[in-house]
Amino acid sequence: MTTIAPPPHPGWNTERPETVQVRAEAAGFGAVLTRIRTSRPSISSRTNALPCLSQTALAAIAGLTHGAIYRLETGDRTPKAATVRALAEALGATPEERKQLFESAGFVDTEAGR
Repeated sequence: MTTIAPPPHPGWNTERPETVQVRAEAAGFGAVLTRIRTSRPSISSRTNALPCLSQTALAAIAGLTHGAIYRLETGDRTPKAATVRALAEALGATPEERKQLFESAGFVDTEAGR
C-alpha cells in the first residue's frame, strides 16, 4: 500500500501530519479473480441483465460474503490457500485458471492434476 500525507487543512496540526493508507489498485490476485469471474455467465434465473457472474453470486457459491469477494478483488485482503481453493471450485476454473489464481495469491496448487 502507498502512504501519503494528507493535504494541509485549516485547523490541522501541520507540524506532524498523519499518514493515510491508500487502497492498492486491483492487481495480482484481485485482477486474476475479476477477470475469471467476469468471463463466467450470469446465473440469475430472473433475468440475464447481468452479462457475467456477480460478486454476490460467486460469494454464495463459494461460501463467502459479498464483502469478502469485493475486498479480494480490490486488493484490500490477501486470500488464504483455502479461500483460493474454494473460489477456484466455485468458478469451475480450468487447470490454467486455477494455476493463475494460486500463483497470483503466492501459493502452489498442491491438488493440481488430481
